[in-house]
Formats: sequence, C-alpha cells, structure tokens
Amino acid sequence: MTTSSSTARQIREEIISDTKAFLAGLEAGATNEQLRSLLLRMREKELQLIKEGGTMIDPEMWRILHNRLAQKDGEEIIDNTAPPTT
Repeated sequence: MTTSSSTARQIREEIISDTKAFLAGLEAGATNEQLRSLLLRMREKELQLIKEGGTMIDPEMWRILHNRLAQKDGEEIIDNTAPPTT
C-alpha cells in the first residue's frame, strides 16, 4: 500500500525526470510539439501532486522552462519581473 507522502514523492521525482527530459530535448533538437507535450505532462503531474497534499512547482521554474522553449524558436525574451531603472 502506498502512503500519501510516498505518492507525492514519486510524483515529484517524475516531474524532475520530465524536467531533465525537457532540457535534454532542447539540446538534442526535439520538436516544439514534443517539448510542449512534456510541459503539459509536467503540469498534469503538478495537479496530481497538489491533490496528494504536495506543493506547487515554483512559478519561476515554469517561467524558465517556457522562456527556454521560446529562445529555442529565436524569440526575444523580455524579462519584466524587475522594473527598468531610470
């Protein structure tokens, strides 16, 4: 029988594994569809984690992963988290 904490731990490990696969896919030339599929799977696992009593993934991590995907396509990334200095 699996306890709630071990289930949450397993889900976290799966999210970490998918994150590594995402980053490796960026380097190996995975298609945008494949990368977006990994992001979607990670998001679904995050929702499972929340249901198990775990915590959400840091929003900063999502921003970084989405920015990496956008940079792969040559899009300019504008970081608006800090206001420009005058």
